[in-house]
Formats: sequence, structure tokens, C-alpha cells
Amino acid sequence: MLKIKQLLLLWVLASPLFLGAQNGDTLKLFRDNGITNYCSADGFESNADSLTGVDNTLNHFQNYVERNNLGNVGLPINDFIYKGLLGDVGFNYAKNNYQSYFLTPQNLKFYTTRSPFSDLFYVAGTKKENIFKMTFSYNIKKNWNVTIHFSRIRSEGFYLQSKTLDNFIGLSSNYKTKNNRYWLLVSGGFNSIKNEESGGIVNDSAFINGGTTDRLLMRMNISSASRNVANTNVMIKQFLNFGRKSTDTASLGNIITGSRLMLTSSYTNYALKYEDDLPANGFYQNIYIDSSKTVDTAFTYTLGNELEWKREDNGKHRGGQDMFGFSISAKDEIVRVKQQETDTTFNNVMLGGCVYNTYSNHSFYWQAGVKYGVIGYNKNDYRAEIVIKKKLMDSLFTVTLYTNSKEQAPDFIYNKYVSNNFRWNNNFNKTSEWKVGGDVEIKKIKLCVGADFRVIKNVLYFDTYAIAKQFKGEVPVFSAFLKKDFKLRNWHLDNLLRYQFVPDSMVIRIPALVLEHSLYYSANNLFKGALNLQIGASVYYSSEYYANAYMPATGEFYLQSEQKLGNYPFIDLFLNAKIKSVRVFVKIDHLNSGLMGNNYMLTPHYPYNDRIYKIGISWRFWD
Repeated sequence: MLKIKQLLLLWVLASPLFLGAQNGDTLKLFRDNGITNYCSADGFESNADSLTGVDNTLNHFQNYVERNNLGNVGLPINDFIYKGLLGDVGFNYAKNNYQSYFLTPQNLKFYTTRSPFSDLFYVAGTKKENIFKMTFSYNIKKNWNVTIHFSRIRSEGFYLQSKTLDNFIGLSSNYKTKNNRYWLLVSGGFNSIKNEESGGIVNDSAFINGGTTDRLLMRMNISSASRNVANTNVMIKQFLNFGRKSTDTASLGNIITGSRLMLTSSYTNYALKYEDDLPANGFYQNIYIDSSKTVDTAFTYTLGNELEWKREDNGKHRGGQDMFGFSISAKDEIVRVKQQETDTTFNNVMLGGCVYNTYSNHSFYWQAGVKYGVIGYNKNDYRAEIVIKKKLMDSLFTVTLYTNSKEQAPDFIYNKYVSNNFRWNNNFNKTSEWKVGGDVEIKKIKLCVGADFRVIKNVLYFDTYAIAKQFKGEVPVFSAFLKKDFKLRNWHLDNLLRYQFVPDSMVIRIPALVLEHSLYYSANNLFKGALNLQIGASVYYSSEYYANAYMPATGEFYLQSEQKLGNYPFIDLFLNAKIKSVRVFVKIDHLNSGLMGNNYMLTPHYPYNDRIYKIGISWRFWD
């Protein structure tokens, strides 16, 4: 159960709002539309439609973290959905299984707000789960915003050796000159992971058969190991706009951009550390360096500069001469990798180009682009993509079609790795992927459906011994999704269905079905519009499959063919409430724990948490 002091703290924070909410006139002071908006780094240079207003609704408010972790919030995430070859052309050391928690230039939000904006979010749960997030955004001037982001995760977990302590700090700022000539984006992030590693429980069958009820008495494979990950990232993106000056009274003298020169400078480093005070306990197959203590470290440093010129919508709209746009880019990337017996530095150079339409009279958009590595570790890597989007029936329908092809050098960890328990020196071929797909969205009826088919050649993976391998052949993957929300008076049924198909015995292991459903009753504008409520239940389900196992020493997921997991529904019960700018949820996570058997592992040896009681509050200020 939750600690009494945590419940009292949340009640003290929320009770003044319940007491004051009976005066409906006070609600007029709260405005959440048009005051604070944000966008991503990629969306910053787009038009005003790319800005997103702060979401203050209750929809899925209680789902604040991904479920598919190793049994405790803050631990690595095991992907259920196949995402293919991710990212741009360039260097990558290894997959970051903590990526969902990190603050990076790709997911940091850049705000603009007419009044100081603060967003506080706190969750308290069973086993001392504590999550705190804070965002503070302030426009120093109308055209200059600075935002601070902070997030902290701390949880004891149900099992021994599963404590998590993660801290994430970020800064984002955007600036525009009054005449629209110069824009500036700056972001910085520091991400710190300090977690225990257990290797999972020793006997899965004993857990599934309900042999031990006290989770802290269950033996773990590792008793004294930990993983630390430290990441620092900095991005400075500058825009220089060229074009004619506006003659409109409202924007007199402002630059109407006809073309744009952009310089993106970035720095990223990772420090990875794995320690085990008892490496000779029999968990690892090999010990190469020290049988008394494992201290594995790896460091990567990447410094990049990318210069890009692109043509923009100049507002003249004289036909083909203004509708056709193109861009060219060149990127230099200096990379250093340092681990045991390896210290290497190399230089990547990538070139890119893109053609597209700058505007459309008939809601028709298209784009075709390519990036290619000409020098360095990623020489001859490329990514080519074509996207077509069309709005139909007065924009009721949006149809998107796309195809892309990518070839990339192996992540560095697959080719060269030396540690106390694992070592290899490979020269694997590049992995390639061809993909085609599309989707249809009908916003009026809240329906979105899509599908894609891809073929991956030379797939890289970790085999059943957690050793880096490459599959010499092609693997086809088909996936489809359907998202449809139903409403009948005050009742809501939100649905997301995913289907994935990979031939049997392949090196890509994913569940065929992943289902998410939420049924809830919504009562809005209670007490003269002061209170909104949602009460209901949600279900998460994945079909049975050979889920990848996890190797603590490398921090990577690997193949296993001994135990099928899945075919188990996770049921949550929740109550969400909103009063003015305060939202509160009370949630019973995994309500059906122990009622439908104990086969609720999402990763071998790592059971999902038992029934957990959680309470959370989000409090936003505009002053």
C-alpha cells in the first residue's frame, strides 16, 4: 500500500482546488488554449500549424510510462513493435534500451508561451515508486523562450536487485529576430541511469506455478551487479532566412522566407559502465579478464556539424516556379569510441538532397529525399524516401503513402566488443531494409488504419548465447494497425490493434497481436463546470511468442527459444479527475494479478510487477 505520508501530501496539494472549485467564476481565469504551444526541433521551421497546444485533457492521463520494462519502472524497455532501421545516416554505437526515458534533441519540446508556464507531475506507487517531472517555460521576450525540463524515477521494485534511480535534466530555448531574418534553437540534456542488475529470477517455472509468494525471497541470477549510463547532449541549430520584405501593415518589414540556410551543431557522449562484484557465480559462460570483479566501461563521443540550404514557400504562388522546392545538405561527424582494448577515432561525411512541393492548392503534398555516406565508418550508407500525402473530401480523409530504402553499417557493438564476459571481433556486412506502406486517417470519426511491408537483409542480432551474429538472408515483416475510438453518450471505448507477421524461426521475434483497449465513463462539467471525471478499465494484451531475453553484461536483448511468453491480459482500473488546471489519477495497475495465473512475464526471468496502487497529480500554472 502507499505510504500514508505520500497520500497526505497529495491530498494537501489537491484539496484547496476541490474547495475552491465550487465557484464557477474562478474557472474563467484558466485558459489552456492559445497561451502555451510547443513543437519539436524538426517542426520548428514549419508553419504555425505545426505548433501543438498543451494537452490538459484526461484521455490516457494515467498511462504515464511504457509497460514493457523488466518489471520495474526505469529498467530497460523490451520493444514489442518492430521499428526497423531507425535514425538518420550516421554512427551508432549500440541500441539504447533506455531511450524512452531520455531527454534528447529529438524529443525535447520547444515552447512559446504568453505567460510563464509550469507543469508539475508526481506519481507515488507501491514499492516506493516515485516519479517526478517538471517543466518550466518562460518567454523572456515575445520572440525568445527558455524552458527547463527535469525528470526523476526512483523505485525499489518487487524483487531483489531491481532498484532504479534515474535522473534527466534538459534545457530548450528558441529565438527569432523581430524581422524574421535569424532563428536559433538550443537544447541540452543530461541523462543518468544508476540501476541494479539482477539477471532475473533463477526459476521461472516456480514463479509461474505460484511456488513463492514473498517476492523478496526469490533467488536472483545476479546478486551484486549494477549498470550506470551517463549521457550528455547539446544541439545548436541556426537558421538564416532569405527573401523579400513584407509590405503588409501587420508584418511590415518582416522577411517572407523564400530560402533558408541552416547550420546544426551537435555534441553527444555516452559513458557506459557495468559492474559485478561476483562474476564467478556461474551466470556467465566466460570470464576473460578478472574473476574477482567485473568493471566494463565504454565511452563514445560524437561531434557533428550539418549545413543545409532549402527553398521555402515564398508566398507568391505563381505556379510551378514557386511550387517546386529542393534542398541540399552536407554533414561532418567526428566520432571516438573507447572501450577495453579499443580506442579509435574516425570521421564521417554525409551528403543529402531532397525535392518537394512548397505549397499545394489541392491539399496534395509530396517529398523525395536521399542521404549518402561518402567517407568514414558509415561510407556508402544511404537512406532514400518518398512520401505522398493527399487530403480528400474537404480534408475529412488524409491518405499517406510512403516507401523508403536504407542501408547502414552495423552498430559498433556488433563488430567490436571486449568485456570481462563477452568479446568478439567481427566484420559484418551492412544491413539493408526496403519498406512500403500507407495509412488513412478520418479525424471526424476518430479512425486511423495503416499497414506496411518491409524486407530486411543481413539482420544483426544476439544469438541464444547473447553473442553478436548476422543472418545471411532476407527477413520479410508485415505489420498493420487499426485505431478506432467509439463514443455513446458518456461511454467511451478506445481501441488500438496491431498485427505483425514474421515467418517462424526467424531472428526477429515479435508478437503477432498487440491489443490496447480502454472502456470508461466520462462525466464532464460537474459542479457548474468545475469537475471532469473518468472512471474505467484498460486492457493490454500480446499474443504468445518467444520473447527476447536480456543480458545485463551487455545491456542488450538476445534470442531465446525455450519459453513462450504472452497470451496474458493486463487489466488496470483507473479514476481520473480534473479541476481547472489540476489533474489527478488513482490507478490499480495489474488488477488481475494472481487471479488469472502467474504467467505474466514480458521478458524471460523478469516477471511484470504484481498488483500496484498508484496515485498521481499534474498541476499546471500560467502565471
